[in-house]
Amino acid sequence: MLKTLRSRIALLLIAANLPVIVLAVWIGVRDFRAADLVDRDRLVQAANLVGARAKGLAAESRLDDDARRIVFQDGDSRAMIAAAILDKSGQVLAEDSPSSFGGAWLPPDGAPRDPLASDSRIRKARGADGRPYRYALAPVPGSDAVAIAAAPFDFMGRRQTQWLLLALGMPALMSLLCIGLVLFGIERFVLKWLRALRVTAEASQGDRMDVRAVDFEKAPLEIARLGDALDAMSGRIEERSQALTTALDERDRLLRELHHRVKNNFQMIASLLALQRQEAPQSLSAVLRAPEDRVRAMAAAYKASYASGEIGHVEVGELIRDVALQARDAVGERRFEVTILTPGPVGEVDLDRAVPLSLLVMELLSAAAAAGGDATLSIVQRPGRRLALIIESQNQNWLPTTGLPLRLIRAYTEQIGSAVGEWDQGRVEFEVALASEEPKIGMARSETAKR
Repeated sequence: MLKTLRSRIALLLIAANLPVIVLAVWIGVRDFRAADLVDRDRLVQAANLVGARAKGLAAESRLDDDARRIVFQDGDSRAMIAAAILDKSGQVLAEDSPSSFGGAWLPPDGAPRDPLASDSRIRKARGADGRPYRYALAPVPGSDAVAIAAAPFDFMGRRQTQWLLLALGMPALMSLLCIGLVLFGIERFVLKWLRALRVTAEASQGDRMDVRAVDFEKAPLEIARLGDALDAMSGRIEERSQALTTALDERDRLLRELHHRVKNNFQMIASLLALQRQEAPQSLSAVLRAPEDRVRAMAAAYKASYASGEIGHVEVGELIRDVALQARDAVGERRFEVTILTPGPVGEVDLDRAVPLSLLVMELLSAAAAAGGDATLSIVQRPGRRLALIIESQNQNWLPTTGLPLRLIRAYTEQIGSAVGEWDQGRVEFEVALASEEPKIGMARSETAKR
């Protein structure tokens, strides 16, 4: 909640205005207490003055008009204070003319008895009219009578209370008004434009590089300049993106051409070997057959990579089928069939493993063809992103045990990070790891490969 700019600025404004509010509260409470003490002193002084003037007069049962004028002669100066003379039983001997708050200000059961805890000079009770009053009592010298002075005690209606509320309310109101204006200004001149920038930034995610900031003509100068800078940066990014796209397309074209030429070179070498084999004597023709098959196997790896459109990876199923076709055609007039059992697309291998894999499969199938009988090649998926290739032949002893073919088989299996499994009744097995990441060097898939 406090992580937004608006909430944090509001918190800072409250913290900045807090000392002013505390000072206003302290001054208001101090002045309220001082004014309240003045009111209580005036009430006590009024009672003492009335009691002193009633000396010697209060012995009479009731005061006549002349005596009453003497006792209450300063009534005009006692604003909002009523006064009276009571006998010891609480009966009124004399009362000032009715005050501005009425004549029923005396308690119905006589003079109040319980003093305030904060000021023993003042007593508090309700008058006959039901309103709360403060009372001050003073003895009349030379008699049992007492002088009583009263003032209404309406806390909310008192001038001191109103000034206190004003002293407390004005700083708080000004603080709230200040916070509201600042937040409105932030919303109007900052957050509105920041949201527009955020929307622009979110819209530019992904492949879109042509997004421009909104019109900042009415924005503050700093934000308008930021928007212009973002537009300029977006323009540069778009230009560089187009340049990179063009460069990548050109690189893809060159890599595809290079790959195609590598494949053609292997096929040309294989064709030259085939021509040489046809011209050579029968004994030499068999010798040239093996290197021709190996070159065609390497060409098959590059052909499969080129067909997929990704130089770094080769689809295993396509590679095995192409090598098997090459091995079947290599036997010439003899019949040799290779049955491939695969669960469908089985995954891709790195080109560095695809070349020795194709050579290994070609070497094994050539050995199976030379031994006579058809072969079956099964591809089985294993845990850990590995593939098992199983080659079976009807002949029980077709795997080479000596010579160059055996050395090549061991070298190829080492290159693919595997080993040929135990010979078991015409069956051989080895594993190869699938590619675990995107190719480091690759091309966009061609339309032919996509189809």
